[in-house]
Parts: sequence; structure tokens; C-alpha cells
Amino acid sequence: NTTNLPIRKLRFFREFFGYPAALTIFKDEKRFGGDRIGNATSRLINETDRLVEYILKQDTHVFEELLTTEKFYVYHDGNNERMQAASDRIKSIYDHFKNLDWQNFKKEDLLEHRDFLKEVKMRSVDPDNLEARNRQGTTIQLFKKSMRTITARLDKGQKEAAPYDLYRGYGNDFMPGYNVAKFYNFRLDDWDYSTIQPAAVPNRKGLLTSPAWLIAHSKNTETDPVIRGKWVREKLLAGTIPDVPITVDASIPEDHSKTLRERLTLATENDYCWKCHKQMNPLGYTFEIYDDFGRYREEESLEYPDRIVESVTLKNDESVLLTDTRDIYETLPVNSTGHLDGTGDDRLDGKVADARDLAERLAQSDRVRQSIIRHAFRYFLGRNETLSDSGTLIDAEQAYLNSSGSFDAVIVSLLTSDSFIYRKQIED
Repeated sequence: NTTNLPIRKLRFFREFFGYPAALTIFKDEKRFGGDRIGNATSRLINETDRLVEYILKQDTHVFEELLTTEKFYVYHDGNNERMQAASDRIKSIYDHFKNLDWQNFKKEDLLEHRDFLKEVKMRSVDPDNLEARNRQGTTIQLFKKSMRTITARLDKGQKEAAPYDLYRGYGNDFMPGYNVAKFYNFRLDDWDYSTIQPAAVPNRKGLLTSPAWLIAHSKNTETDPVIRGKWVREKLLAGTIPDVPITVDASIPEDHSKTLRERLTLATENDYCWKCHKQMNPLGYTFEIYDDFGRYREEESLEYPDRIVESVTLKNDESVLLTDTRDIYETLPVNSTGHLDGTGDDRLDGKVADARDLAERLAQSDRVRQSIIRHAFRYFLGRNETLSDSGTLIDAEQAYLNSSGSFDAVIVSLLTSDSFIYRKQIED
């Protein structure tokens, strides 16, 4: 995965949003519901980079688009033609065999389709050497494994086929990280894949609802409303939150009958803690419609041994590609309501329904725009702003507004300003 974008432009937004940190947060594959989560997380970050690149190339209303876009890349390499060709190949295999009794094929039956198999090149199926085998099985077994996943991609009326592995084995048939779909609530066996991306994804609005950002601002096994709210307060609303006093036990009590929000409320909404947490919690609570993997949810699983409903194990005849291996727990409804203040606009401040509502309001805030430009100043000039730089910041914001939201215009304004061109001598 590469980008043709000037690296410093992309790197600014990587550092500003902090989503690459998702790779540093340990996540359990059992709770994820599938394997190879490392590959999936790497692809998730790469595809978030690709989305940022796409928005920067459009260079129109950049900040607003980053905060409110409903289009994402999901298991896509950025080349629509190549993704369409991959889908067409899988559809051709499905169409060729769908009305045949392929489940009971023997080697001689497969030979009747020799020319077609040579043309489509199914993984580990060589019509000139049907005696071949690997650690996953014989040629005929691998053909049937592949057909099961191909059928699952298209037998529910899907228009396109997601180009993930034909069967789960060593290496990859096409490209790694297919389980990135799980972060977006897409099932590999019931996914109407879009070959043209970025494409609309349900229940998402902007980078703050992207799984990469949500994972990067979560704990190993839980969400983190405090750190998410702190990020919004400091990065977008230009606020400051003091460090946790060393005398405070910043832990959340265990209670197997309550949601994380309910437990956090008990721990932080007392008089002593609330004077700081009131700036973070009401913002962070809005993200509770997503779990710590960034998956959309309306119910929160109570993941405790005494709350388990069904323990899921993979049966020998089941494909790990198509099976959700998560255990099933008792649940409670999610409460994602929160409160926004500090935008400087009474029309925007007030009760917030969830993170999507929050993102929409933040994108309309002058203060948010000014805060992003202030961070861009620090990044491109390599220092904090001072009072004498106020004119530079005002000019950069005006350049953004006059150019229909061009980030390039902001960069040009900053790098042609007196703040950048003239260095002041440091006094002893």
C-alpha cells in the first residue's frame, strides 16, 4: 500500500488524528471473531491513509470532509478497475458451477472443466495435476473449500464478490487483511461488496467514527470514553485538561450487571472528579455506539464468564473465513447521548444523540476549524504559536475559507507568512 501524496501532508493528519496507534493496542482474536487481526488492523490503517489521501486530492472542504464523510475504503487497494476484475473472476467461477453438483465432484468431474479452470486459475487447482495436494488438503478438497466461500459471496443476491481468499491457508490468494470487513460490521458470507470505493458505509460519519481512530483511542478490552472525550476537547475544541492528580485512583469499578458508562459514571461524577471529567465524559459517551474494535452496536455485551450465553467453537467442517467465533454474552442497551459545549456557537452546543451527531456539529464549528489550523501551524513551522503569530493564523483561516476549504491553500499561507520566513533572534 503506497501513496503518491506528499508525505508531510498525509503525516500531519496521521499525527493529528493519531489513528496509526491502533497497531499498538492489543486485541484478542477470539473477541474479534476471526483470525489474522494483525493483518486486518494494518490494512485498516492503510485504508484510512487512503481515505485521507482521497479527501486531500479533492482539496475541497477538507476539514469538514474528514469529520463527516460517510464513504470509506474497506478491503480495497485503491484501483477500482482491478477490484472489479477480481470480483468478475469470482462471479465467473460461481456462474460456471452454481447449477452443478460440485459438492460431490470427483477428479474426473473436475477434468470436464479443464479449459475453464486453466482460464480462471483457481487457487491450488491445477487441472494438469489433480493428484497434487498441500497441507490444507487434496486438489478436489481445496476446490470444494473454495466453492463454499465463493457461493457464500454471491448466493444471497449480492451484486459483486469481495475478493478475499478462496480458502483459509498459508499465504494469501489475493491480498491480506480480509477481516478488515469485521471492523465495519460486514460479514464475509453476506457482504454486498463495492468495487468502486470509497463507498458509503452504514452508521459512519467521519474519521472519528472510523474503526482505526476508535481502536487507537480504546483499551485492550473496553472502550475509553474519557480518552476519546479528552481528544475531542483538546484537539478540536482547543481546550486543556489537567493531568490526573497522583492521589487519585483512576480505575473503574467492576460490576457484572452494569455497562461501562454506568460504571464510569459511578467513578467520575462525584464533586472532586467531575470538575475535570465534565469536559471529557459527555463528549466521550457519544462514541459508545461503537465497541472497542470500532464495530457499530446498539447493545453492549457483558463480557464476564458468569454472563456468557453461548460459547462458540469452530467445528471441523466450518470455514474460519465465514464463521464469527465470538462468544455470545448477555447484553444491555447502549446509551450514547452526550453533551457538546465550547464550540463558541449556541446553535451547535447542547445535547448530542451520538458520535455521528457530534461529528456533524463539530464540522460546522469555527473553533474546530481554527484549532486544526493551529495544529497545522505547529506541525509545518515546527514550533508553538506565539501572540505575534496571530495574524498568520488569521490569514491561514481566511485562505481556507476563500478557497472553498483547500488544505493546500492553508499550507501556502503558512509557508509564505512572516512567521515562517523571518526567524527572530533568541534573546539570552
